[in-house]
Amino acid sequence: MEKKYTFWQRITSDTPLFFKKAQILGAGLVTLSVSLNGIGVIPPIITAVMATVGTTIAAVAQFAVKQSEPGNTINNETKQ
Repeated sequence: MEKKYTFWQRITSDTPLFFKKAQILGAGLVTLSVSLNGIGVIPPIITAVMATVGTTIAAVAQFAVKQSEPGNTINNETKQ
């Protein structure tokens, strides 16, 4: 049975490696869009879309929770 997490438990729990990389990608997109917007190379609408996509990727990746390995639990009855 799956464990139900509260909002705060989900935010503070360990994140799987793939989603940590997705968070870095999202933060990188936001940083790139802010930099490009600051120097005026690309139209503001494109940089706004890049910032929105990056923020969304980072936020969604934060909610992923690392599941415990099924073979790592020790049953107290078998320890005797």
